[in-house]
Amino acid sequence: MGHWVTSEYQIIAHKGNSSGFPENTNAAIESALENQCNMVEIDVSVTSDGYSVALHGPSLESSTSGSGRVNQTSLQELSKFAARGQDGTITNEKIPLVEDLLRSLGTKIKWNLDLKEGGIEDDLTQVIYDLGLENHIVLSGLKSSNARRTLAGNPGLHLLVNLSKIDQLFVSIKLIGPLYVKYRFRSLSRMSSVIAINMHYRYVSKAIIREIHKLGLEVWVYTVDDADRFSRLFTDGVDSITTNLPLEMRRSFNF
Repeated sequence: MGHWVTSEYQIIAHKGNSSGFPENTNAAIESALENQCNMVEIDVSVTSDGYSVALHGPSLESSTSGSGRVNQTSLQELSKFAARGQDGTITNEKIPLVEDLLRSLGTKIKWNLDLKEGGIEDDLTQVIYDLGLENHIVLSGLKSSNARRTLAGNPGLHLLVNLSKIDQLFVSIKLIGPLYVKYRFRSLSRMSSVIAINMHYRYVSKAIIREIHKLGLEVWVYTVDDADRFSRLFTDGVDSITTNLPLEMRRSFNF
């Protein structure tokens, strides 16, 4: 396994440049790439016949022209549907296979694959290895237990650990949050594949950041669309921020 390097002031385009293009589509990802984003986050759902697709799910109605659930829809059926834009209108963009995205754009940008099924399909893992993309990809959407299971079968991949609901409860308590983080996640510091704790920005404080950094882990946060908050989080020591407005946030931070 190679060594993951987080870009300085890393900005992750949430679902690609989803403020200007249908989320999780080729167009959104290519726009993020053209506008020099460090990284893109895409949702990874699995069809009824086992294909990993760039789609939030679990229902199809909100982001596609289809209906039903992703995990009850075959890839062939899904290919008949189109992505919806931010205003709900049906576009010409199709729902991409994650494999196709990685084969066409994999080495041109870094990827945060947000796993909606709590793990990664073996076929997608093999694609990552075959393309040599281990150091271009992190896996997210995993609580601590899921992360450990995923790493047991895929020790060569990098991943983030998300807070569980219990974690969120304790981390949000000012007096005990930093101490909780220190003991809750210290075992992860011995796992070289774990890059960061990934959390909503509202759970972050300077004390939480400090304790996570002491463990040798990074702090990645989502989803920040306010310029003042964006700047303050980086100033406080956050390592990576996911945003729906990557172009606007880049300008606000004077890159």
